[in-house]
Amino acid sequence: MYNMVARNNHYVSRWHQKGFISDGEINLHYLDLSPDVIKRPDGSDIILPNGEIKTHNNYHTNPISKCFFQEDLYSTFFGPLVIDEIERKLFGKIDDSGKEAVEAFITNDVSRWHQNFTNLFSYIDAQKIRTPKGLDWIKKHYSNLNQNELMFEMQAIRQRHCTIWTEGVREIVSAKNSNIKFILSDHPVTIYNFACPPNHQKCNYPDDPSIALKASQTIFPLDMDHCLVLTNYEYAKNPDINDPTEKRTNARNFANSLVRTDAFIKKRFLNEEDVRKINFIIKSRARRYIAASKKEELFPEIIIDTEWKNLKTVLQPPSNELWRFGGEIYVGYDNGKSSYQDAFGRTTPENYFLNKPERKDKPKPNDPCICGNGKKYKKCCKDRDPSTRPSSKVLSIRERNLAFCQGISNILEMSPGKTWDDVKKNFNDDHVKKIHELYGFLWPKETDIFSLLPKPDNTLRALYTGIVDPRVISRFALSSVIYFDEILIQSPFVNHHNIKPEFNPVQNPNQYKLQTLKNIFLLFCLEPFIRAGYINFIPDPCCFDSHMQQQMFNLVQNRFESYRAENDEKKTFLEGEEKETFLELQKDDFNRTLSMLSVDQQKEMLSRAIPGIQTEEAEQVIKFLNKEKLSSPYTLLQDNVYQNGGQLTTLNMSPNFEMSLLISQVTGSFLLTDSPFRWKEITETQKVINNADNHWSDIESCISEMEYPLNLSPEISFDLRKSGKASKLRSALRGIFFNTQNSKATHAALKEQYINAHSILEKERIFDKDYSFSSKWKCIIPKNGIKHNNVQRMMLSYGIENSPKQVPMAIFMDFNRDEER
Repeated sequence: MYNMVARNNHYVSRWHQKGFISDGEINLHYLDLSPDVIKRPDGSDIILPNGEIKTHNNYHTNPISKCFFQEDLYSTFFGPLVIDEIERKLFGKIDDSGKEAVEAFITNDVSRWHQNFTNLFSYIDAQKIRTPKGLDWIKKHYSNLNQNELMFEMQAIRQRHCTIWTEGVREIVSAKNSNIKFILSDHPVTIYNFACPPNHQKCNYPDDPSIALKASQTIFPLDMDHCLVLTNYEYAKNPDINDPTEKRTNARNFANSLVRTDAFIKKRFLNEEDVRKINFIIKSRARRYIAASKKEELFPEIIIDTEWKNLKTVLQPPSNELWRFGGEIYVGYDNGKSSYQDAFGRTTPENYFLNKPERKDKPKPNDPCICGNGKKYKKCCKDRDPSTRPSSKVLSIRERNLAFCQGISNILEMSPGKTWDDVKKNFNDDHVKKIHELYGFLWPKETDIFSLLPKPDNTLRALYTGIVDPRVISRFALSSVIYFDEILIQSPFVNHHNIKPEFNPVQNPNQYKLQTLKNIFLLFCLEPFIRAGYINFIPDPCCFDSHMQQQMFNLVQNRFESYRAENDEKKTFLEGEEKETFLELQKDDFNRTLSMLSVDQQKEMLSRAIPGIQTEEAEQVIKFLNKEKLSSPYTLLQDNVYQNGGQLTTLNMSPNFEMSLLISQVTGSFLLTDSPFRWKEITETQKVINNADNHWSDIESCISEMEYPLNLSPEISFDLRKSGKASKLRSALRGIFFNTQNSKATHAALKEQYINAHSILEKERIFDKDYSFSSKWKCIIPKNGIKHNNVQRMMLSYGIENSPKQVPMAIFMDFNRDEER
């Protein structure tokens, strides 16, 4: 136990503050931009003769011990105990290495730059999130974090800025020749974007423009004479860009990247006016306090032109020094392998075939929308803000899926006379390899998947989370398209770019023949739904971000360990009918394995499994297996499938819980599942969220009490949706979904509309005597939504900052048990 607990936490290190004190001085000139109001004894304000409210003095000269600190800013609490380990152990270490790094980059010693390169950016990153403004920014993206949780989340997102910063143009400008020096603020990492003045929406406290935006520049004063300016390479090369608030090329966090540690521009010595311009930017984005070596430096706005966009010239790095940055890097290794990286950190050359030609004229209202989702322009992106549209510069998810379907047809040489049995007979390793090469071509490693996903709009959009398998997906996921505008389903195809060689479908295609056949069959079943825009067949976002993938694995591992700790070790995750479904699918896979063995292998396995089996009995079993082999669309009509090794088959229940929430929040979807296990995960999260007094309970009950006809036939489901069946119910459910965030919604009217719409289903004759069945739904619309801190952390790690913090609704679909009885 320590005798002294550090409770006055300095969010700007004292050693850093010393760099802004003039020689011979001991104090900083300290300005409070929002001084406290002086109150009368009765609590009222004191109004001065000029009409202003009387406040405490806003200017002081303070020692560094009295500047930039706040009590218990980093303290954690366990009952009566106050713990200061974050101040001492975390920031103590960061500040020590940061001090050495800042001192190194003030010099011209390149060897010290190299030694302290990572420490410098780690320190700057910490300075962006450890301040009161930075912590308020974190709290904004979560719901009701307590102090201990806030400290945990702060540590979890550290280093998120470093990749983008290090890939940019790095310049250290000097104020040595100026009588005016750089100032320091209570949020030392200042973000400037000439298109986002302080009154811009992106600058509303505690926000700053994202560093991923093309024209965003980072300003960090190292001391009173030196200021680091970080500029995105794209903007440095072209300062006259027309899209300053678009994301830079290949913007991502937590990625490995090759950069030159000696590439810092140190050529510019600024005059007083230019220093004042930088000081004005710093002051404009401060939270409350700024400090300087002289009082006059605290008021840069008195002398300079403060037009925000005109300040950009002082931060622009010299064009004749940009040769140090960008370009392409090729690396050879001792083992004969090599790697590549371009100016934006991409490790594969840009796939120009995915780019759409730039459209010069504006699309007409009835033209296909430029985003490629298949709708008319007037019904899609016409009236939407550009920031809320899917990207229209590259092929959309729908366009890539349709290209994939056509590509597979070409690879398999599909023709009008060719049957699926022909495919099963001739399917080979080369087909598997080419199909996965095509998939990787359409989905490169550096795909910005979240720019392609739909954004929240007026679409009743569901994210399906459950078993993605052609044998079961038609039960609920496909048949429910009549009730929802759009359903997102995650593709089971694997991307060869991030798979080890021994398991890679391009390098070892033989082991993927069965799974690929099954995936192709699923894709062909979905193709008309994809083309019509009813289903959005999305890739796994983790394929494009190794850090997100690792986060996901860690969360799954932690959840598994927690489950085993809370339950009997022998208890399985799956129970009841869901367990039976998995066992049936596994049994089906096993029978398929037997059916594709040669006759001699089948006889040998039967004699081992059933000692003493008669020849006639064995032949009957083999005959049955061959019959199954012919009737199953997922079984290859080949008896040498296992000649070169086994087959990798998977049962995909995807996306997992955290990714389901994340995608739903990004796309403005609600959760849709037919998995009791997934439903349990969703409802379990509500136990730690204050959802008491849920005023949507009557709507939940109304939805849950109804019966909903569904069809096992994908063709019938598609035709029903295309003919407009259940449109009234879709409209009523859409009204409920988009009013979930409206506390003043009239529930009685919404409920009545839903009941009336449901009554029309019987008249629309949705039931089919051969394929239809009745389903029951469970619906939850929690007061505070469905959310989890793990998901918010993943979103911030990936750079997703403007999506909803919760999913408003979830639906569980099941068979109508009452009907069965």
